[in-house]
Amino acid sequence: MTRIILPNPPEKPDDIAVSGWRKAVRKQLLAWRSQMDPKCYAQRSAVICAKLADILSVRPNATIGFYWPIQNEIDLRPVISDHIEHGGKAALPIVSGKDQPMVFHDWTQQTEMVPGFARIPEPVGTKAVPIHVMIAPLVGFDGRGYRLGYGGGFFDRTLAAMAVRPLVIGVGFEATRIADIFPHEYDIPVDIILTEAGIRPVSEKATGDFNRAEGASPPCFLSS
Repeated sequence: MTRIILPNPPEKPDDIAVSGWRKAVRKQLLAWRSQMDPKCYAQRSAVICAKLADILSVRPNATIGFYWPIQNEIDLRPVISDHIEHGGKAALPIVSGKDQPMVFHDWTQQTEMVPGFARIPEPVGTKAVPIHVMIAPLVGFDGRGYRLGYGGGFFDRTLAAMAVRPLVIGVGFEATRIADIFPHEYDIPVDIILTEAGIRPVSEKATGDFNRAEGASPPCFLSS
């Protein structure tokens, strides 16, 4: 494995310094992930998928909002497909614009997919649905559950727009843990960090019962 060498944290963590530092860290972490040995990637991904299956097994009726894998992200589709086969549901996000929240649409293995925002595949011909669990990919993360994504702010914007927040699981590799992300004021931490090192609850929400379909309401932008 290539060792991750990150830039030093900003001495004065103002918005400009933090933004520049996060951009540099993101670049290094993405480069590391893209260069992972395929065997190592497969082994770590398999461990993560097994642990995610454990989490979903106690939420068999939940609708899971997940991501379509890009840039060597962990491919969760086999776990999600198994969840559907056992009676659960799944949804993928559709992005209507750069500064808009994502809207999750129903997904199965038979769903037609088309290139969407940033050429990421999106479902077509399915309806928008509320989700009980959101899975957020981690470029990097810190111990408080703050995630480093791709810089677009889509997950934070989407969570902020939801009338009832789902359980949020951040999924990534343990090597991408950082001491401090220096979160912006609009950044929202996840509830659970999931890596090959284990399942790490980081909020009180992570210990509750989130399998009750009646406990989840549609996001506010789906209520019209």
